[in-house]
Amino acid sequence: MDTHPVDHPTLSWPGGPALRQVAAAVRYRFGEALHNLTLTEPDRPVAGPGLQAVWRWESVPNGYRLWLELTATGETPVTLETADVLTGPAPDLGAPMLTWRVYQNGWQSWSPTFARHLEGTIYADPGTPEYRAAHQPHWEPDYDGLISSEWVTVLFAPPARALLLGFVTAKDQLAEIRLRSEGSELTARCHLDSVLLSPGASLRTEVLHLEAGPDPLRLLETWADLVGRDVAQDSSCTGPIPTGWCTWYYFYGENTADDVLENLRAITDYHLPLDVILIDDGYQTAIGDWFSINLDKFPDGMEPVAEAVRAAGRQLGIWTAPFGAAATSELFAAHPDWTVRDDDGNPVVGWVHWGVPCYALDTTHPEVLAWLEETFRRMRREWGATFFKIDFLFAAARPGRRHDPTATRAQALRRGVEAIRAAIGDDAFLLGCGAPLGPCIGLVDGMRIGTDVDPNWHPIFRYDLSAASTENALRNAITRAPFHNRLWLNDPDCLLVRQRGPDLDLVLNEMRTLTAVIALLGGLTLNSDNLPFIRPGRLKYLRQALPPTGVSARPLDLFEHEMPRRLLLSVERDWGCWWVAGVINWEDRTVQTTVRLADLGLPPGRYHVFHYWRRRYLGVTDDAVVLTRHQPHETAVLLFKPVSDRPDLLTTTFHVCQGAVEVTDCRWDEEAGLLRVGLEKAGQQFGEVWLTVPPSWEAVEVRVDGRRSPWVSPAPGLLRAGLMLEGRAEFIATFRKRER
Repeated sequence: MDTHPVDHPTLSWPGGPALRQVAAAVRYRFGEALHNLTLTEPDRPVAGPGLQAVWRWESVPNGYRLWLELTATGETPVTLETADVLTGPAPDLGAPMLTWRVYQNGWQSWSPTFARHLEGTIYADPGTPEYRAAHQPHWEPDYDGLISSEWVTVLFAPPARALLLGFVTAKDQLAEIRLRSEGSELTARCHLDSVLLSPGASLRTEVLHLEAGPDPLRLLETWADLVGRDVAQDSSCTGPIPTGWCTWYYFYGENTADDVLENLRAITDYHLPLDVILIDDGYQTAIGDWFSINLDKFPDGMEPVAEAVRAAGRQLGIWTAPFGAAATSELFAAHPDWTVRDDDGNPVVGWVHWGVPCYALDTTHPEVLAWLEETFRRMRREWGATFFKIDFLFAAARPGRRHDPTATRAQALRRGVEAIRAAIGDDAFLLGCGAPLGPCIGLVDGMRIGTDVDPNWHPIFRYDLSAASTENALRNAITRAPFHNRLWLNDPDCLLVRQRGPDLDLVLNEMRTLTAVIALLGGLTLNSDNLPFIRPGRLKYLRQALPPTGVSARPLDLFEHEMPRRLLLSVERDWGCWWVAGVINWEDRTVQTTVRLADLGLPPGRYHVFHYWRRRYLGVTDDAVVLTRHQPHETAVLLFKPVSDRPDLLTTTFHVCQGAVEVTDCRWDEEAGLLRVGLEKAGQQFGEVWLTVPPSWEAVEVRVDGRRSPWVSPAPGLLRAGLMLEGRAEFIATFRKRER
């Protein structure tokens, strides 16, 4: 072992945590020998056989930036294995480690993510080869007992001491933060994947950001802001947030062209504001043979369907798994040399698709990149697709031998996504799925951030937090909420609102929770029901989640509960402000839940409270609301509106977020006693407007677009009126002062 015997330095924050005896380390091969190079002093070059390393430090507001610079100094290449940008004892957070919460970010879209408790956690490792291949890209025999968080973590010791470690670059290496509670070891590692560093060539690791503070959620959001500013700035997600319909979660690949066209007609007939028609898996004859259309399902090919979608004023979306070639595909038969290879020269399996092995394409191979570009150009040119969902992206980052031995797994993945981005153009929408997150930043417009939603609430195997289920999908969507609108647009997966039956086992509360969480998180909103056969009354739930707000609610108790229970969306307009809280009961039993204003972080004051799903006014509070029968898997959506001394808008029922998207204006004319509410929302929808009326005022009349409209007073001090909203409407309520 090559070391430099200098006292190890300390990283510390005034009144906060401290990292003592820290070092950096590089593991590499030169010739036949394995070497470990340890660095204990910043900016001082340390040399080993064939390699020189420098540990760089930079002070930034509230923290530090660290990275390594490596240079091959011999006459033959160096094989690089790992670079530990930081390693040493776990930090001193002023509390026993078993009381900590650790933000554990999974490797790819479907990997479990949450603030894990070091004692009494819900996490379980299935330990199967399939799980390791899909979710543990750095697995080693001593992985048991190790907490690995890809790319970023926050270590939090309640009540108020937290340390963030997060890489703020991500293009070149897969990187993880490792915490081992036994032995109290902490390591921030970049994986160099046995790449060759030629004589005289240099390499820089990803840059690690360290920051401390009392609020772990705010640290995570700040880190995402930094990455978004420095890495995701080239992303083209600047237009409206996509809405749409997807074939998958009803048909599961068995849909025909007629099924797509029937749903397209239903979207038009029901006046549903869904822009994208996404044709998911199943239209192709094999993974990789994207223009070999299954003629049993699409007898006239894709072109007539694409033309019908455009004629209806919608956008065509296409699903692919671009970095795989099925063992049965024409692509693999013609180009077996295009795949990643193992040490024995055999093609590496990227994943198994409905029983068929799909081999991982080598995205460092020039011919593969050319084929990717031509494939996606044709889809854009010949089919007119403008929305592209690219799935199973982790296949490009499988370990193995590649055409370019100097490329890491992260670089290989990024080259493949870059080829697709170049082919479809900046004006198309690119949605990543099954994707290692970091290398995709700045290339994708949207990212699936959770496992597949499912017709079942719980996964079939309860111990697998990556398994398809509504519960698992929602947990990941909530715990990765800070990434939305910072790194990309979050995709929480599809909304299912159809009635319970043979193809859906969600009860009403579970379906409402799925609707509420998707609406509160403000990301992509795609439905996946068979719309011609859905009970029309169920469509109101879909309408109430459209359009997306674009702004994510904050998971306030992310570091308190492994399944966060409190989401809060703050809405501020020039005519007023209000808060919408989603209060989730994950239990399988009815509970009593107390919602305190202080726990929501609301300013002191008096608030009207409205229960959205139950359409119930809960009165005024300056302290707390008690939900005496909070039912299993129910999300209570509660609006909090400051009490006013004049007539005011309380809420509307057109959207879960209650005015955040559909209310364009709200003006009070004191002299005339008029409250004017402007409404605008695509589609056709019935809803209600609720107003608060102080005791000193009484309602005279309500007009909608100039016509008198009936109204009722459901309780003293309230006014409620319904209307059909088709595009725009002006709602005017007239009041007069009560005589004393």
